Amino acid sequence: MGNHNAMTNHEPARPWKQAFAPRREALLLALDLGVCAGSLGVALHLRFNGDIPPQHLVPYLTCLPLLVIWRVLAASAFGLYDFRHRLTVLDHACGAAGLGVFGVGGGYAALAIYQLYYAPHTELSRLAGSIDVAILFAWFFVSRAAMLGWLHATRYRVRVLLVGDREACSELEEEIDRYAPSLVEVHGTVAASSAEESGAAEASIAQCEGIDQIILVQVDLPQERLRALLATCEQRARELYLYPDLNMSILANADMRSIAGLPLIALAPALEYSTYGVIKRILDLAAAALILTLTLPFTLAAVVGIKLTSPGPALFRQERLGLLGKPFTIYKFRTMRYEAERDSGPVLSIPEDERVTPLGGFLRKIRLDEVPQLWNVLCGEMSLVGPRPERKEFSDRFAQENPLYERRTMVRPGLTGLAQIHGRYDTDYTHKLRYDLTYINSVSLTTDLAILLATVRTVLTGRGAI
Repeated sequence: MGNHNAMTNHEPARPWKQAFAPRREALLLALDLGVCAGSLGVALHLRFNGDIPPQHLVPYLTCLPLLVIWRVLAASAFGLYDFRHRLTVLDHACGAAGLGVFGVGGGYAALAIYQLYYAPHTELSRLAGSIDVAILFAWFFVSRAAMLGWLHATRYRVRVLLVGDREACSELEEEIDRYAPSLVEVHGTVAASSAEESGAAEASIAQCEGIDQIILVQVDLPQERLRALLATCEQRARELYLYPDLNMSILANADMRSIAGLPLIALAPALEYSTYGVIKRILDLAAAALILTLTLPFTLAAVVGIKLTSPGPALFRQERLGLLGKPFTIYKFRTMRYEAERDSGPVLSIPEDERVTPLGGFLRKIRLDEVPQLWNVLCGEMSLVGPRPERKEFSDRFAQENPLYERRTMVRPGLTGLAQIHGRYDTDYTHKLRYDLTYINSVSLTTDLAILLATVRTVLTGRGAI
């Protein structure tokens, strides 16, 4: 076993689980409880310049314990106590924003109900509520950023061990080293791609100390050896993950059915004919119409900007494959030079593509170039969430390389998807296919809402794939 992440001129990384002794977790929780309770009083104090009217104070004091508990639960729901998986300041900034809105908003909704039925003589201040949101956001953002800074400075790391096919482990290690947060460190790799190697792998894993996560990568072993390897991994790490190959991705979150008491796994969910298929279509229509209306000033500005900065039409039209492989015309704002593929033919876009105009690069970064596709959504050719539609030339080529690629057409293509929020611009199509196959077997209202919220974050930060 080799540790490819060995460092020089630094003390060794400390296991992540040692960073969170019970006293530290208790101290953080106690501080949060104090701030969640105190922010209400501070907000009222600032709103009324220290002279808080009793009719405003009574509802807060009466419901204070419930409000504090609700806020802490909301903080947990938004991942503000998860320092194992949310490892960047941006992660906790988004969590703090969510807590500020839902933690305070939910509490004020409860106060309004209490006021209506039990204390009609009391009053609630919207300005105090806004101040309350700002205080909670500031505390949770600053405290979590400070916590991450302390973890980084004291050399705590999430130590990851890769187990499986040697070449696949090497590729995954390179991806983690390049793109994972700095608090993640690959402790080493263990080859376990054959029955002969699995015995040595178990012994190597048993000798590892301070491993936080083990990732199994393309482990293809007999059942007996696989069970023994899994048992060893479970004993040495707090978390065990499987990095799926494409065949495994189609089983992710698969629906279970039974006939005559026999378990069956649904591999081809009939989304278009399900109850949620109808709900999804209604939501697509309502959201597309709303977004088109709200973005109208920006789209007009984009049209004028494109016409002034480069010759050619403002709109770009191209044939893509939709539901069940049916071709349709997709619309986008033109971000490349006019007739950019006249000499080269169909070519996939790449990072820092010389064909992209300066204005086009900006439109891509803020995703404004995709807004015309909302017309495709209204026409029923696309959905807000789903695999991105591909050109026939590339789809045929990818499907020839991997027949599972054709499964992407089982659902309507979308403006955004798992591959767009988790992947990168230059992510290989096989990695994006993993996300698409996973999505197809996990389509639900909660999944779609989570993707849409994550897309908003991607748009605001300019991070993620296109």
